[in-house]
Amino acid sequence: MTRASWITLLAAVVLSSFAGAAEWPQFRGPNSSGIGDGKPPVEFGPSQNVLWKTAVGSGLSSPIIAKGRVFLTEFDRATKQLATLCIDQRTGKIRWRRTVAPAEIEKVHEISSPAAPTPATDGERVYVYFGSYGLVSYDFEGKLLWERRLPIPQNIYGAVASPVVAGDVLVLNHQGKDAYLLGVNRSDGKTVWKTDRSQFQYGWSTPVYWRHDGIDEIVVLGGDFGPNQRLMAYGLADGVERWWVAGLPPCGKSTPVIGGGMVFFAAPDIILDVEAEKRNPERAAQIYANNASRVMAIRPGGKGEVNQTHVAWTQTKGVPGVPSPLYYNGRLYTVQNGGIIFSRVAKTGELVYSGRIGAMGYYYSSPVAADNKIYIASEEGVVVVLDGGGELKVLARNKLEGQILATPAIVDGKIYIRTQGYLYAFGH
Repeated sequence: MTRASWITLLAAVVLSSFAGAAEWPQFRGPNSSGIGDGKPPVEFGPSQNVLWKTAVGSGLSSPIIAKGRVFLTEFDRATKQLATLCIDQRTGKIRWRRTVAPAEIEKVHEISSPAAPTPATDGERVYVYFGSYGLVSYDFEGKLLWERRLPIPQNIYGAVASPVVAGDVLVLNHQGKDAYLLGVNRSDGKTVWKTDRSQFQYGWSTPVYWRHDGIDEIVVLGGDFGPNQRLMAYGLADGVERWWVAGLPPCGKSTPVIGGGMVFFAAPDIILDVEAEKRNPERAAQIYANNASRVMAIRPGGKGEVNQTHVAWTQTKGVPGVPSPLYYNGRLYTVQNGGIIFSRVAKTGELVYSGRIGAMGYYYSSPVAADNKIYIASEEGVVVVLDGGGELKVLARNKLEGQILATPAIVDGKIYIRTQGYLYAFGH
């Protein structure tokens, strides 16, 4: 069996194991879909439907869950150490904490953290990336299996893209002045392939795995400040460029999402803050009318530039700044700052509804879904629960203590939410 065939087989095995188990193995869960299982509570808060609450250190990584364990990362500002934390999924008790001490801490945006990327797991090991250190792998008991030191990416906002597992390969979008897409063997951390991405030095997008027509691809959004950014697809087995969407605006931050046989992504341009929009709505309208923000759907099977051949639809309204789109039950959901939701027919891009969800402020967390309900967390700590039907219907607004910048996880009818100082588990 060739190396490419072996990687393809393992990719199928890994994804099928994710589909059959109640796990949340990476950023936004199974293949970054944002879709969980069971019936999570609609109403919850600091004193309602709390299963447990565990104090955690500073960091923006989202919780991942596998085999009764919850993993996330922390940054200790006093000691300058970075830590991987393992929490018991049932009790909330800390099982272990493992630290690394980088020689230098990368510079990050004021709202970000040196512990921003979300870990990934294949059910046997947990993989962690710190921009200040590199890749580290532990077993589920906290034993160090391997580490791969990488240069500080020198990304002006800090490294935020998370590693993902696809078959036997751990894939990382290494951002900054030395930008590349890296595929390493998940068993030992050795390089399988490395692809230059110097055109996209400041990309913040987590890669997503897309299998279609017997082809295994890694799709990642470019994010530099220069014009003509791209959504790129690479072969999983060799990291070679396969196709791309060209002419995108700068500042791509979110992760593409797969659904209904297509890949969907959001490419923002200039996004004004809410206060600026309020101060001068006419100017804001002019800026938005002239910018190149867009939400797009791409059909599979393209080669080279696919702008004229494989773009299923493009829409310019409802483009999120940071949150990733959510594909759920045949619809595509996007969330904008100020608490504005857009729901579209995923196949055609036709607008189903748009409107305000009643929670102002900024949105960095990506929407997630389960049980025909959509969960959207604002920076100010409000988790809005929407009905998953054809009309905008708010079921609850749940206020938690502290900011929410991480994306919640939903596993087996429970929702896990990281706030500024705690990890909560809510359930019935």
